[in-house]
Amino acid sequence: MTARFPVLIGFVVAVLLVTGCAPESGGAASVSAPSPTASVSEEVAAQPISGQPGDPLTAAEAKQLNGQIGTLRPYEMNDGSFVIIDVKQPLPQAVKQEAAEKIGRSSSTDLGSFFAETDRQSAATGKTLIVVRYMNASDAYGNYSTAWRASSAAAGFPGGSGGSAEEVAARAQVWANGQSDPASFEIITVLN
Repeated sequence: MTARFPVLIGFVVAVLLVTGCAPESGGAASVSAPSPTASVSEEVAAQPISGQPGDPLTAAEAKQLNGQIGTLRPYEMNDGSFVIIDVKQPLPQAVKQEAAEKIGRSSSTDLGSFFAETDRQSAATGKTLIVVRYMNASDAYGNYSTAWRASSAAAGFPGGSGGSAEEVAARAQVWANGQSDPASFEIITVLN
């Protein structure tokens, strides 16, 4: 048995040396946790998102941002890219144009599709949208007419119509400015 003991000790020492558990020179053996390694996507996710409304985001940054940093959130553009928007600041012009295009694809005579797309864009932008569009509608007496009109899901929004998009948008903006949180509204003009 005495011959096996030195062989066993030699084997254990060899295993410790191979596995990296040997003590450092002159010191006692210590065991430390392996250093963590993060994947590239985890490193991107760990970095704070910064930027201004309209700045581009990667898909990973958009996923990380997604309403988690103050009033900033991502907005997905038609081409699949993302940009930063701030629900307390005016929308970047490119976002307004894309929202108008998406709403404009809905029929001005099918109010269900029009309001559904307006609701989707309101949710995507974090804003209560007031849409100015040339469309048919009826008055309180059931009389139909085609004119530039403003409509919104905003509580208390009076709507309105007029001879030009600019006139109707200006009146809608006056109404929005008189609300308790004017920054929560955005006027979108649909030109088609």
